[in-house]
Amino acid sequence: MDTKELTLQDIQRREFDMLCAFDDYCRAHALTYCLCGGTLLGAIRHKGFIPWDDDIDLMMPREDYERLRSLAREAAVSKTLGVVYPGDAHFPYAFMKVMDAQTIVYERNITDDRQREGLALDIFPLDKMYAGALRNRLLLARVKLLIQIAKTGARMIRPERDSIKKRLRNMVMLLLKPVAACWRYEKVLAHVDRIAAGRRRLKHYIVGNVAWPNQWKDMFPADVFSSYVPVEFCGREFPAPVGHDAYLTQLYRDYMTIPKEADRAAHSFRAYWRAEA
Repeated sequence: MDTKELTLQDIQRREFDMLCAFDDYCRAHALTYCLCGGTLLGAIRHKGFIPWDDDIDLMMPREDYERLRSLAREAAVSKTLGVVYPGDAHFPYAFMKVMDAQTIVYERNITDDRQREGLALDIFPLDKMYAGALRNRLLLARVKLLIQIAKTGARMIRPERDSIKKRLRNMVMLLLKPVAACWRYEKVLAHVDRIAAGRRRLKHYIVGNVAWPNQWKDMFPADVFSSYVPVEFCGREFPAPVGHDAYLTQLYRDYMTIPKEADRAAHSFRAYWRAEA
């Protein structure tokens, strides 16, 4: 039985503690990572969480990402934080998460209780991509199709405000059901991870988030991530890509302008302390 529901402030405090523990772990094992996505935006614009945000986004170069995968099998991040990977049983994502054992999250798009998880740090691999735009679009189109097959198999339902979008998405899921029925979603997501890692020998390349792409925006010149600089987040310094201005501009355009309330994207979940916590 789950106990007290966490407020947004509770969630942010817990996730900050998790981030600090992960940062300590990475320093101890010489692992490179950086803030990304909305967490990096929050650091630059608010010096902490975006006020309405409720998750932590991180990125690791593929080599460090694979090292974390191996290290975490031998040494947990902390007593209450473990790492889950693409391909793990009942894990419906193509990127790693650092999961909190003391909380449980109920998401609107999760319909299988075996997929319930705790609060988590999302860790995306930073992978090489082709120098040519067309090849990258084909690559991401392939990945997006596989992810949709996996979501269909995992029965993940995405809440949609727009009824037309919802009908189109349901139609796609219906068409993909026969494929999803023949291919376990965990295996599909492990395959996505292998595809994302597949261009390590490229000499001329850009970089991006191939495993779980954000529309078509997650492609950047390699020098954006050529080194890392400290930025403040909730009173502590964490690494950010040296080209964070170019990164945030590509993702959010005028990123220093706070959006209107109606345009503020928030996740849809409820979190609780576990009874044994």
